[in-house]
Amino acid sequence: MRLTITLRGIDGAVTLPLHYQQYLQGLIYHSLSDESFAYFLHERGFRKEKRSFKLFTFSRLFGEHYVQYDAKTITFVDSIQWHIGTILPELTQQLGEYLLLQPYVNIGDQRVIIERVETEKRAIEQREIEIEMLSPMTVYSTYETVDGKKKTQFFDPSDEVFPHLVERNFHNKYEAYYGIPPSDRLLIEPVDVRKNDRIVTSFKGFYITAWKGRYKLISSPEHLTFLYRVGIGGRNSQGFGMFRIVNRK
Repeated sequence: MRLTITLRGIDGAVTLPLHYQQYLQGLIYHSLSDESFAYFLHERGFRKEKRSFKLFTFSRLFGEHYVQYDAKTITFVDSIQWHIGTILPELTQQLGEYLLLQPYVNIGDQRVIIERVETEKRAIEQREIEIEMLSPMTVYSTYETVDGKKKTQFFDPSDEVFPHLVERNFHNKYEAYYGIPPSDRLLIEPVDVRKNDRIVTSFKGFYITAWKGRYKLISSPEHLTFLYRVGIGGRNSQGFGMFRIVNRK
């Protein structure tokens, strides 16, 4: 299920930090009325060995805007669109109800009005789709150095390990939710990815390298539908890896 939310600043323009993803994530968690579900999702998630997956993702904010680089802020001057995807019906229901019933919500210290909430429940029917990122995809590996420190290495779409890590991440997410491994492989291939599609952003002080662009995905329709709902690559619940379908074959 996906939600598309149309927002507008209560006093006109909305100014946010350039790295605003944590405020959007906070709004999602704050919307959950079921305390036990909220605790499970925030503190535990769905587990595969030591990995935890929240199984939701969200897009960047879309709308007419300008950036103030000195102040490190972005200002949206009119209506804003925001997309949220998840495979969890509890999350869709609670978030949708919260947004519809509140006269306004806060994104950071900015008060916004919810103008419209639209729902979409799409099942992909093709084995091959072309996608465009609505929030950049991050692919990485974390390891321990000889002195015991943890280090994270990010990979770009031209790296030969990139598709293997994307597939492994998908396998782990799928098995964490369903309890069984997926029955088909996932193949990913860059279609149109340029140097300026590289994004370096920060989430709660941790710098993350991620990529926009277009890609081809090949797998079973059921697996592609799963990814359409939960996101591709890592850190989906921090606002990475949401995509839209740009054509169908």
